[in-house]
Amino acid sequence: MKAPTKTKNTPKRKTSQRASKTSRKVILVHAKTPGLRHFRLVSHKHTGKLIHHSHTSHLALAVILALVGFLLYASSSFAAALTLTSSRSLTVGAVVPGPAPTIGAVITSPTNGQVITNQNTVEVRGTCAAETFVVVKDNDSIVGSTNCTTAGIFNLIIQIQKGTNVLSALNYDAINQSGPNTPVVIINAVINNSPVEEVVVPVLPNNPSVVPVVNNPDLSDCSKYKPSSVAVGGQPHVAIVCVPRLFSPGLQQTIGILVWGGTPPYAVNINWGDQSADKLLSLSNSGYKTLTFKYTTAGIYKVTFNLTDKNDNKGFVQTSVQINGEIQSVVPGITNDIIEAPWFKTPVPLYLVTVAITLGFWGGDIFNRKFGVIVKHSRRTRRTA
Repeated sequence: MKAPTKTKNTPKRKTSQRASKTSRKVILVHAKTPGLRHFRLVSHKHTGKLIHHSHTSHLALAVILALVGFLLYASSSFAAALTLTSSRSLTVGAVVPGPAPTIGAVITSPTNGQVITNQNTVEVRGTCAAETFVVVKDNDSIVGSTNCTTAGIFNLIIQIQKGTNVLSALNYDAINQSGPNTPVVIINAVINNSPVEEVVVPVLPNNPSVVPVVNNPDLSDCSKYKPSSVAVGGQPHVAIVCVPRLFSPGLQQTIGILVWGGTPPYAVNINWGDQSADKLLSLSNSGYKTLTFKYTTAGIYKVTFNLTDKNDNKGFVQTSVQINGEIQSVVPGITNDIIEAPWFKTPVPLYLVTVAITLGFWGGDIFNRKFGVIVKHSRRTRRTA
């Protein structure tokens, strides 16, 4: 009786143990942190639902992320080259002959007869034909230029002379055809009750704008301008002689400025109107100077020149340039970026988030292994289950 009973029970116990080993796995987790109670994780051996995080290949994830980052960078560079090529092609195709502007530039501020006291600059505002180039003159000498907005308005700061200033404005289209003349505005400038001095102004072009593939009657190239004799003494002055008006991003351009009056040497601070650093230019004598510049993104930028002579007297002039291409918003919406942006632009922030999450999990895994929980397997653990 005993022998058959022993033979019968032994296979049953082995089968039960084998089934226990193959059907489920019991893990008792002990926490190092005091106060945490023991708990169990139970999983089937063949389901793969509770594989430990140590099985994750972070090295493989890092390689994949690096490869994706390289592909994003390569595609972005390729797309930028395509955009630049397309922009250049559009520039040539967009410049076509057409009728001259029928709407002229009208100065609305300052007003006729206004007296300006103790300041040598004034802001000029007015209306104009949309998207034209506005040139402002004082006593028939150019003192500044700017782009007319899509809303048909313009504004810029100009340097004025002591005494009578006859202000006029004229706008030009994309091929430098001028609009109609408009009434002048006469203002008086009284500066420290000093007597009016005679200002000798060099001969300047009627329009400083130089448009590619368009023959400018005054200038075909900034370097070809030859100024007449320039005088010193009195207030210092700086003028924009020629400026490229329409060009593509990344292309080097030339701008020409003329300095006279005051007492040399001169210092000229140039603000390009974008986020780049100002440029400081030193001139030992009055005369004409050209310098090169370029922009990396499309837009309309106001360029400002501040002149200071040896005696700390000031001169001032403004102009603007237009760079072809799609103008980007300063703070683009996330939704619009995701919906409208090309694929090589949209994934960049998402890619950075993915990298951050992966690094976070990796760091958490390392922290958990050193300072987290300890997993122990033992017969005592299985018996507790």
